[in-house]
Amino acid sequence: MKRSLAVLVCAMALVASACGAKGDDSGAAASSTTVASSGSSQTSAAKFGDLDSPCGPGKATVKSGEGPSTPGQITLGIANDRSSTIRPGLNKEVWDASNAFIKWCNEQGGIEGLKINPVDLDGQLLQVQSAMTKACNGVFAMVGGAFVQDDQEFSGQDGSDFHKCKLVDVPAFAVSVKKSESNGQVQPLPNPAYSKSTGWIEDFQKLYPEESKKNVVVYGELPSLQVVKAQYDSAVQAVGGIEQLPAISYPVAGLTDWGPLADRVISSGATSLYYVGEPANLANLMASLSQKNWKGKVLNETNIYDDKVFGKGADAVDGIVVRLPFTPFEEAKDNPATQQYLDNLKASDPSAKAASLGMQSTSAWLLFASAAKKCAADNGGVIDRECIVKAGKTFTDWTAGGLHAPSDAGSKNPTKCSLLVVAKGGKWVRLYPKVGGTDDDQDGFHCPEPGVAKVTADLGQGAIDPTRPS
Repeated sequence: MKRSLAVLVCAMALVASACGAKGDDSGAAASSTTVASSGSSQTSAAKFGDLDSPCGPGKATVKSGEGPSTPGQITLGIANDRSSTIRPGLNKEVWDASNAFIKWCNEQGGIEGLKINPVDLDGQLLQVQSAMTKACNGVFAMVGGAFVQDDQEFSGQDGSDFHKCKLVDVPAFAVSVKKSESNGQVQPLPNPAYSKSTGWIEDFQKLYPEESKKNVVVYGELPSLQVVKAQYDSAVQAVGGIEQLPAISYPVAGLTDWGPLADRVISSGATSLYYVGEPANLANLMASLSQKNWKGKVLNETNIYDDKVFGKGADAVDGIVVRLPFTPFEEAKDNPATQQYLDNLKASDPSAKAASLGMQSTSAWLLFASAAKKCAADNGGVIDRECIVKAGKTFTDWTAGGLHAPSDAGSKNPTKCSLLVVAKGGKWVRLYPKVGGTDDDQDGFHCPEPGVAKVTADLGQGAIDPTRPS
C-alpha cells in the first residue's frame, strides 16, 4: 500500500511536464523556490501587466440556481490537495496565488461589483470526490486550482460528478487526458492530449545541431509519464532530423543507485537526452552522468525550472536546457505582469512561494474575471456558467497581461511560443531567444510556424457531456 501511494504521488510529475509546475524531492509537482518582490514594481491596481484590470465596481448578479445567491458575492471553489498527509502542501501554490488574486480583485470592488467568496476544495490527493461534493453543493464555478487526480472529478455519481452538477471550471492546469479533453472548462494555457508544441525542439536543434542528432528519452515507469513521452515522440518526428534511440525507463520510486541508468544512457550512444520526471531525480541522474564524463546535452520540460535540480551540485547540471512558456522570475523587473504576480503574492502572504503553478493559477483567475465581465456586459448584468466557458474561449491571444506566451484559451491547441533557459553556475539564465533579437517574436518568446504536431498515439478520451453546449 505504501509503495502504491508513493507511485501515485510520483505521478504528479505529469503535472510538471504538462503545465510547468515546480517539483520537489518526493515527486510532488508544486513545491518551489521563494522569490521575493523587488519592491520596484511600477504596476497599478488598475492594470495587470498590460491588461486592464477585469476587477472593479458594478451591479452584476449571478444567475439564479447556479450556486449560492448571496447578494454582492460570487462563490468560487479552488481545487487543491495541500492537506494531503502523503505530501503536505501539495499544489499549495495554486491556493496561495488564488488568495493573492482574490485580495487584489476584491480591493478593487470584486468582479463587476461581486466580491469573490472563496471555497477551499481541498481534495487531499485521495479525497477528490468529497471535495467535488462540496463544489456541487456550494460554488458557482471552480477557478484557479486543480487536483492532481483530476480524473476523479468525473465520479459518475449524482452530487459529486462535475458534469452531473453542471459545474464549469477555469483551472490552473489539467493533468489527465480525461480532464484535459473534457468539456465545461476553459484552460488559459491549454494542455491538449493530441497535439504538442514543436518550436522548442526546433530551437534546441538549432542551438545544438550536432548534439541533438541522437536523442534518447528517459522517462518514469508510469502510464501518465508515458503520455508525455508519446507526445514528445510525435513532436520530434514532426520536426525531423533527430534520430530517436530506444527509450529508457526507470522506476519512479525506490531507485537509490542511478549509476546503472547513467550507463544505459551512455551505452545508447545518445548525444542528447530528453527527461520526463521530477527535478530531484534528474539531479541524481545528472550527477551520475557527470561522474562518468558524459558530455551530451539535456532538454527538459518546464517543471525542471526549479532550484531543486541543483541538489547534487550546480556543476552536475550545468548546461541543461529548459523550455518555459512564462517569463522567468529572474526577469521580473523587466516584465510588469511577472512583477505584479510577485507583488500580489507578497502582499497576500509574505511567506508564500512563487512558482510556475502560481502563475498559471493567476492566469486562470484573470481569464475567469475577464470572461465574467464580458458575460455581464452581454447579458444585462447576469453572469451564468455556460457564458463563462463561451466567453473564455473568445480570448484567442491570451497572455494574462504579459504573464506568459500567447495562447488560444480553451482551444485544443498548445501555445506555439516558448523561450529556453539554461542552468549556469546554480542559476537560471535566458538562452534563447535574445530579448529584442531577430527571433524574439513577441515579448521575448519565439513562435515558429507551424509550431504544433499532431499526436498519433491512442492516449484515451476526455470526459464529454454531450448535453452541454460547451
